[in-house]
Amino acid sequence: MTRKSMRSALNASLEAEDEAVRNRFEKAESLLGEKPPVGEQLVDTVPVVKEQSKKERVIRDSFTLPSRDYELITAVRQRCLNSAVNINKSEVIRAGLYALMEMSEEDLIDLGNNLEKVKTGRPTEKL
Repeated sequence: MTRKSMRSALNASLEAEDEAVRNRFEKAESLLGEKPPVGEQLVDTVPVVKEQSKKERVIRDSFTLPSRDYELITAVRQRCLNSAVNINKSEVIRAGLYALMEMSEEDLIDLGNNLEKVKTGRPTEKL
């Protein structure tokens, strides 16, 4: 997979996420705009108790990256900031995963085979 197609896949993923955020704000604004004035509220209405959904479990993990790849995370974050979107490192990684899921099997395998292999684990401490 070429860098250009990988960039376009990541951009498409980021645009979809941005569109979803805009839709959520529009929905919230429409709901907030339809509140009846305080004096006109119905007396016999029962407040609806929302069922509390379980939050999805978040998993903390660590991994090893070459410094060039770590700099790419910073570059993606800066590009987002240039568009007034604040995104953290975890969100950059997650967006990349969504973009990878959109790739064809062939492109994904090619990308995996062309990645630089790095030694995993923590460096040994020298005394």
